Amino acid sequence: QEPFGSGRISANPSQPDRMSKRVWKLQEFVAHAGSTRCARLGEKSGQVLATGGEDKRVNIWKVGKPNAMMSLTGHNSTVECLVFDKQEEVLVVGCSGGSMQVWNLEYRKMAGTLTGHRTACGAVEFHPYGEFFASGSADTNLKIWDLRRKSCIQTYKGHTGAITSIRFSPHGRWVATGGQDSQVKLWDLTAGKLMRDLDIHKGAITSVAFHPKEYLLGTGSTDRTMKLWSLESFRCIGSSDLGSSPVQAVKFYVEEQAVISASQDTLRTYSTENLSPPLDSLEVDWRGLQDMRICFPEEKLIAIATEGPQVGIYVADLQKRDSVSAKSAGGGYGRLHSRAGPPSNKMFYPMAGQVEPLQGDAFDGPRGQPHAQGQPQAERVISAGESSPKSASGMAPTQPATPASSLGGPAREPAFGDLHVDHVASGLTGPPKRAVASTSQERAAAPATPTAPLRAPEATWEQISVLASQHPQMMGVLQRRVEQVHRLREMWANGNLSGLAGVLSGPQDHAAFCDMARAIMQQRLESAMNLDACQALLPVLQDLLTSKYEDFVKTAVQFVEVLLQHFGGLIAETRQSCSKIPERQLDLAREERLRKCNACYDHFQEILRLLPKEQGGGRSGGVRSSLRAFLQRS
Repeated sequence: QEPFGSGRISANPSQPDRMSKRVWKLQEFVAHAGSTRCARLGEKSGQVLATGGEDKRVNIWKVGKPNAMMSLTGHNSTVECLVFDKQEEVLVVGCSGGSMQVWNLEYRKMAGTLTGHRTACGAVEFHPYGEFFASGSADTNLKIWDLRRKSCIQTYKGHTGAITSIRFSPHGRWVATGGQDSQVKLWDLTAGKLMRDLDIHKGAITSVAFHPKEYLLGTGSTDRTMKLWSLESFRCIGSSDLGSSPVQAVKFYVEEQAVISASQDTLRTYSTENLSPPLDSLEVDWRGLQDMRICFPEEKLIAIATEGPQVGIYVADLQKRDSVSAKSAGGGYGRLHSRAGPPSNKMFYPMAGQVEPLQGDAFDGPRGQPHAQGQPQAERVISAGESSPKSASGMAPTQPATPASSLGGPAREPAFGDLHVDHVASGLTGPPKRAVASTSQERAAAPATPTAPLRAPEATWEQISVLASQHPQMMGVLQRRVEQVHRLREMWANGNLSGLAGVLSGPQDHAAFCDMARAIMQQRLESAMNLDACQALLPVLQDLLTSKYEDFVKTAVQFVEVLLQHFGGLIAETRQSCSKIPERQLDLAREERLRKCNACYDHFQEILRLLPKEQGGGRSGGVRSSLRAFLQRS
């Protein structure tokens, strides 16, 4: 047997004969002295992996690296489940004895032990707001925990078998559980009771997944099927064909309007419009699948599987199939993305004009949501918060914009999609809008009327081609800038700027962000932004203020002023009002709003420190004064 932590990584990743050529094993290593019982990827980076085993240890790994970054000990029994928080700073571990340990990964120390389950804790999941998590056990109970109080605040009873899977809805108001009793239950956290029973599967539930933007829930089971549920009607709207082995994991592929079902021998992709037949099917050879994550725009799926003490990391290429969007009928549940050109190993970026608006309402709870009479009540109930905390949902906005002072108001239908970015791409993707004559004779022969079509002679294009070939580095810079502008435009059109940090990966992307910032200011689109957008934009502006280019710094100062004008009052008011509310009054929507406001406040503090004292002239001084006043009253 190989020693613990001996990860094997080869330059040519292995590929068992039974697997498709589009699937390969990236890495395999011995993770624990005994059997590895669970493994989970971090949601923020997708590059941090936690494993737990019979040796009562939790080991933290960097994907692709052979040795563990840290090993956490002190658990009293076998580690059965674990989960990272959204920032990958806290880890909750569930054990076979029923206890749970909370770890602060930054300080590598145990922050506390929570007890409450009578038997093995088999599933844990963090709430989207980060301060709460859920646990499910073989004792059939679901518990909601408050990390700050280190206590259970809700207990839900209703399953007749061990709870095997837990997922929170993106807006944080519901939680779905699946159990060995073949039941899927949907619980309302604000009402503190069972909302619906989804009872069609004929085997134990192995996976549940909410669609991040639509009223859809996916479930997988040992009955070898995956089912799709409408969260408006609470009915099953689709079922996959019977597979050869139990479904182990379900994942929504939002960018392609698809859902992925994984078993030990097959990875299938289905359109959310129709689960039969599959759009793509890959043969795999992984047993004990624990977790998987889709990387976009690389269009790769990372899967983590365990067998005995070993952990295997697999990669599946999703981009070499025909686009789901091309095969799927339009409408129904959301936007479609079309793509042009042949597939390649490069990242795909949408071109101008390929983003269609989202159809339907934002995911803020079903219309006319029913509550069944006589449903079991929670032992302790969270106080009901806002009736529709849209700002906390993280969903793509679809309704007309409301004033920025109303946090609940979503951004209006895409305005950045109207920005004139096509002319940036035109020089790289097609002929210019006006040809340039290369000789005096050609100029003389040019049409006199301005409405007559102008056509460039072949010599002009040859010269352009020669010029481009002589400056490949500059062409690469310009091409990247165009691609980044289009990606930013799509993010704006989708109403989701939370991924800005991932798109703007370095100083070379500052120019693209400045293009977007100037367009927003010129077209006065700031009223279409919400607090989520403000929180995503401020870290980018911090980076921009450290740029060596005066034009970038000047744009950053102007944009900081715009954000301060639109969100300063809201942030100050929220922080002041929440400080006066007794701690015992728990409101999930208010907690999330306060978290966002605190994050923006911290960013504004750092921006004040970075503001130039000379660059930016009088505007910089005015912004500094406004920032100081805002920070003092907040």
